[in-house]
Amino acid sequence: MSDLYGHPRYYDLAFSFRDIGMEVDVFEECFRKHSKIPVRRVLELACGPSPHLEELTKRGYEYVGLDTNRAMIDYAQGKARALGTHPTFLLADMWSFSLEEPVDFVYTMLGSLYVETTQDILSHLSSVAKALNPGGLYLLDACINFRWNEAMGEQIWSIEKGGVKVDVKFENEGTVDFAAQTCINRIIVDVDDHGKMLHLENIEVLRTIFPQEFLLLLEKSGLYEFVGWWNNWNMAKPIEVAKSINRPITLIRRL
Repeated sequence: MSDLYGHPRYYDLAFSFRDIGMEVDVFEECFRKHSKIPVRRVLELACGPSPHLEELTKRGYEYVGLDTNRAMIDYAQGKARALGTHPTFLLADMWSFSLEEPVDFVYTMLGSLYVETTQDILSHLSSVAKALNPGGLYLLDACINFRWNEAMGEQIWSIEKGGVKVDVKFENEGTVDFAAQTCINRIIVDVDDHGKMLHLENIEVLRTIFPQEFLLLLEKSGLYEFVGWWNNWNMAKPIEVAKSINRPITLIRRL
């Protein structure tokens, strides 16, 4: 067994089911409707293989990526060289980082809010605020737990491209510490790379954040105003009227 994050090419393939163009369309809809400043420079937290790099660059944005994993950043830098672009990458955690130049938009994808305590969350919000120009937006994808009354279970999918196949299983073990509100996420990827077989895993302990708790943490930080939350990346479907929840997005704005 090997660490999944040490194999960014396979990680990139495992999550390539996403419609990146659509996601950037939603970013731009947020910019038009809710940003109080023009958006030129964007920051992705826990950027991994930087799947939005090409699309954002093509649309004229300056990309900044932050991650704690050197292999992921090296891989993303290779993408940038192939595109002939010059983004900025930062090897740092998401709760105590700083940028030399602020950005106009920040986003965190696929629940990748790597915090374990309440203090981590507040430190994270503070670090993001320092990096984000006033009036700019912060979008969180699937980072707030709107399905707290449901068993998350497992999700399974397969993707094949260029002779490489990955079988992916995502498992959520639910709350493992009720006082700390922590849960365990496990990603398992079995790779067949032209006959070369690999078994990759990653296990994370993450702090669960509930919706009303998040609003209270925002208020406590004193750094943001709440804009809204929507279901399934559809700005016409607010969470408040959703009958079931799938990949919710949350949007806040820097004061």
